[in-house]
Amino acid sequence: MPPKSDGDPNMSEFVLAKVEIEETAATIAADRDYIEPAVTAIKAARAEIERKIRRDDFFLTTLEPYSPKDDDGRVIHRMCKASNIAGVGPMATVAGTIAQEAMEAMASEGCTHGWVDNGGDIALLLESAGTVEIFSEPDSRSACALELEPTDTIIGICTSSGRLGHSISLGNSDAAVAIADNAILADALATAIGNRVAGVDSLKTCFDPFKEIEGFIAGLAMIDGSVSIHGRLPRLVEIDHRPERLTTHSKMSAPRFIGSYDSSPEVRT
Repeated sequence: MPPKSDGDPNMSEFVLAKVEIEETAATIAADRDYIEPAVTAIKAARAEIERKIRRDDFFLTTLEPYSPKDDDGRVIHRMCKASNIAGVGPMATVAGTIAQEAMEAMASEGCTHGWVDNGGDIALLLESAGTVEIFSEPDSRSACALELEPTDTIIGICTSSGRLGHSISLGNSDAAVAIADNAILADALATAIGNRVAGVDSLKTCFDPFKEIEGFIAGLAMIDGSVSIHGRLPRLVEIDHRPERLTTHSKMSAPRFIGSYDSSPEVRT
């Protein structure tokens, strides 16, 4: 997605900004003028979540839905609402929440094309088509990707994995992807779907509890070469794997990966 600047000094340059704030590692893509509002929103969301954890550390550790207190802030209420819908703990939404808050901050300032990738949990608003890689095999030179059309509103594309990365998953998926009308819900659903992928046979039913959830657009689950798809999934295409585009934290150890991926017929639900 090219910069919008064509040499006019009054036009902002489109940039990819890598940001690390404590545990958060994000790539913010937008005209340069919108990067600061996104960073400010990330800091504000993190501060609210940290205050909540200091008041109740159960919020940090529970893997079950959590009921917010009346005096909790907007960010906490959004996390709890999405996680309760999906049946997971509120911290399952933390990366998607921070991405959503940052993207909304940019949009409120006038951004119409950009995205925030918080370690594979993405909030985006697109004026032109693009692709999102589904990262599942570190040693591969190619990868499958979602071919995205322009969007009218911010949507979320989030991924969970039982074999790759640092996030907690109760399943064994190579990747579980959820697309929703915001990244908070997408993050919760990706975790919930991934929790249900124990083996190839589970692909037939992994989406069943979530099919009627309002705002759930599409999902994809991968394990041991088999793929299950639900909803209005964008077209899958093969692209070159570009490891330099991955959003990872410089102070964290390399993601663990167990197993391998082979192509095979997909399972549609």
